[in-house]
Amino acid sequence: MEDSQLSPSRNLDQAGNSSTNIPFDLTLEIVSRLPAKPIIRFQAVSKLWFSTIRSKNFTDSFLTRSKTRPRLFFTFKHFDSRKRFIFSAPERDNNDKSSTVVARHDMAISDVAYIRSLPVNGLFCYTRGDSIAVCNPTTRQIVKLPDVESNGRDVYTRLGYDPVQDQYKVLCVMMFDGHDANQQDIQQEHFVFTLSSQQKEWRKIDITKEEDPYRHMKGGICIDGAIHYGVLYRKIARFDVRTEKIEFIQGPEDFNAISCYSTLINYQGKLACVAFDPYCNTEMGMYILQDVEKQEWSSIITCDVPSEWGDLFEKERSLCTGKIHTGEVMIVLRG
Repeated sequence: MEDSQLSPSRNLDQAGNSSTNIPFDLTLEIVSRLPAKPIIRFQAVSKLWFSTIRSKNFTDSFLTRSKTRPRLFFTFKHFDSRKRFIFSAPERDNNDKSSTVVARHDMAISDVAYIRSLPVNGLFCYTRGDSIAVCNPTTRQIVKLPDVESNGRDVYTRLGYDPVQDQYKVLCVMMFDGHDANQQDIQQEHFVFTLSSQQKEWRKIDITKEEDPYRHMKGGICIDGAIHYGVLYRKIARFDVRTEKIEFIQGPEDFNAISCYSTLINYQGKLACVAFDPYCNTEMGMYILQDVEKQEWSSIITCDVPSEWGDLFEKERSLCTGKIHTGEVMIVLRG
């Protein structure tokens, strides 16, 4: 199909009557409501379609519509093929009486790839040794970033988005994680890479001199242009995606930011901590960071986990993994 055929024009139908083609803008409006898979195929229609579908206006429109249809991402490792399969499923509508949800296989990557933080606008970052990549499971596109030189250190990555400058950045932290009691020098370094830029290598950044290097990184969630992750008992790191500055937040009392029984979530646009203690009274609590500068937390809810769940939590080592768009917290068994 030639590009000129996409512009509004008048043609004669088989009966000889004059008719008007659908305007290109209206065609794109219709296309933007389709699933990603056919849209990707439509890029091959013509150069105009290719450039338009890849334009920022179109992708922003598609992303806006996608957020109204949230999906859950989950992965499985297949040991025979040595691949990690990425699946997604639509979040169930509370008004939907059907109990069946069909998962969709989006793509597969190497099974040695590590995904340690939540997706950001449908994108996620994974590591494989010194190799780092950002993946879009909807389009199956993988953007490989420059390799890092870890020199035997552990490599941790977190993906963030700055809505002000409309930029995605990857934070990379390399260090010896401190599990070795004899390791005194963890050799911690922080690097940043900006996607969709001319950047060819990682930029090194420094944390505040007054802060001691942390030895752990747990979880990761991007809220309002900042990446948050647990680094220590009652200590949470906050990386500002735009300024590329790292500061530390004191967590609520008795909150273990690096425990598998706790997690950081987005509660109505604010950072919140969710935790439960399966060895004590199976009580779950949620705390919300009301003021970032003053580091003031408020407890919004404390609830008793059903008694029949107690043994399950203790024996199966259940994990807090996050929440869905309805605000419900997800707890899964560790496989």
